[in-house]
Amino acid sequence: MINNLLDDLIGCVKKQNLQVLNVVVRQNGEVIAKHDFAEEKPILLWSVSKTFTSMAVGIAIHEGYFKIKDKVLDFFPDVPSKYLSENLKKLTVHDLLCMGAGHRECPISKAERDGRVINDICELFFEEPFVFEPGTHFTYDNAATYMLSKIISITTGVKLDYFLNEKIFKYLDIPKPKWDTCPKGIPLGCTGLYLNAEQISRFGQLILNKGVWRGEQLIPSSYIEQATSVQIKTDDFNEFFATADHHQGYGYQMWMNSYPNSYRMDGLFGQYVVMIPDKNAVVAYTSNEPENMTGVLELTWNTLVEKL
Repeated sequence: MINNLLDDLIGCVKKQNLQVLNVVVRQNGEVIAKHDFAEEKPILLWSVSKTFTSMAVGIAIHEGYFKIKDKVLDFFPDVPSKYLSENLKKLTVHDLLCMGAGHRECPISKAERDGRVINDICELFFEEPFVFEPGTHFTYDNAATYMLSKIISITTGVKLDYFLNEKIFKYLDIPKPKWDTCPKGIPLGCTGLYLNAEQISRFGQLILNKGVWRGEQLIPSSYIEQATSVQIKTDDFNEFFATADHHQGYGYQMWMNSYPNSYRMDGLFGQYVVMIPDKNAVVAYTSNEPENMTGVLELTWNTLVEKL
């Protein structure tokens, strides 16, 4: 352990009053520093959950359950004809993965804003107009990630949480975690997973290792290479909190960073797993930061990366 590696980071957290809970730094496969501002325990990871869903998709594709260019409608033959459009007919698994489904806004967010009771996310997904040609326009779309979880269930016969437990979690020595589900019992995929900072740092290490853990290839390296490279541009992402780290492009349920050749898992309130291949490093944060979550991410660039 490098005792003083996090001194500047800890000082910035206190100075900026950032509600970071835990931080874990790995380099060359080992934990080299960690600091607990609060007791380390599993917490809701919000959209960090999405990257786990993506990796399940990569494994399922490798095992032959479906293909990345498969049409989404092939999995859902009973979609009412009133929802069918030329854009929807073109929609593929790839488009779901890179947030290029074609919606102008996330159907789940829209329903929540309108005060609707959400019973069937699939129906929400299909009834929302597909105004863009799939793969051409980035819209941060929680419903698209849910559809990936649903496709895992349909094709493998196993729900996402059980699938990942067998394919990844047990190899990482992580007990099967809690994962919130929709009313129909399907893990949300886009959110809902509970893990602690050290556990998500292990998952980040697995991705940095191109899917290899203790000599075993758990996730296809070719899929990780696709997932961690730009699949769609994010120049137009204009949420109020957006920074340079939101305009570098998006892979398969992962963001590219402003720091060269690096990428991240990214969740609400400051949950991050930052992978920096040029430093052979992973930095994981759990937080409860309601005001300045990008400030948590920027701790990596401002206090840490040049020391690695």
